[in-house]
Amino acid sequence: MSELYGELQSAMKAMEASFHVGLIGTFRPDLVCVRRDDNVSHALELEQGKDFDQFPVLHDDSIVGILFRGDYDRSWSVADVMNDAGDGVLVSSTMPIADLIPELQILHAKLILRNARIEGLVTQSDLLKLPVRILVFGLVNHLELCLRALIRTRLKESEWLDRLNSAARSRVTKDQRRLRKQRLEPDPLEFTTFSHLIQIVLAEPDMPDDSKEELERIKALRDDIAHAKTFIASPDDVYKFATTFIILQRWIENITLMVEAAS
Repeated sequence: MSELYGELQSAMKAMEASFHVGLIGTFRPDLVCVRRDDNVSHALELEQGKDFDQFPVLHDDSIVGILFRGDYDRSWSVADVMNDAGDGVLVSSTMPIADLIPELQILHAKLILRNARIEGLVTQSDLLKLPVRILVFGLVNHLELCLRALIRTRLKESEWLDRLNSAARSRVTKDQRRLRKQRLEPDPLEFTTFSHLIQIVLAEPDMPDDSKEELERIKALRDDIAHAKTFIASPDDVYKFATTFIILQRWIENITLMVEAAS
């Protein structure tokens, strides 16, 4: 099992790296930009930018900063209120989306550096795009596999079955009998859902006190993505999503360490 588990870990790391900022950002010539020397009120009233809250700022033909929509003095220029392009505003197009998500808790948008030039913009609304959904759902599935691996290393089948409520236990045993009639010998853990796994692992004595709350948060995010729901509709939702994503990563890391220690 350790060799297969190692291959799974490597595959997940490769998946995280392949889902990068370039897949969800918007790049020139599709950007709606404003000019550094423009009056800020005029810039924000442009018809093509009425549906946007963040604008790359041009000086000559180069993007030099970002303007966030706000209630500014009409006498000010874009240069007076924009955020200059710097370390806090720039991300690489090759940055993994997994690294970007926590950063968008702080700043609502980032400029994207591609081929040594600032070429694009990524915003909080881009977190709803398909690559982000695929990444998060893949990581939740990875956590489920890690939890099953931990259960296999610590508990006998009869022990973890006893931790399920009667309805869940009946469902698992029924599915197992169905396949045995077809001369198959499935691992009964494969019939458990994420909710079942939560029930089982929460009974382990070394689980932290806030485990139930955190796992339920991860499950709620998983369900939203599985049903194609809009899980981000406000800055508060972004904060909640990013926090849950960080919790998910921590759980994968901690359960992996537990599996390795028990193997």
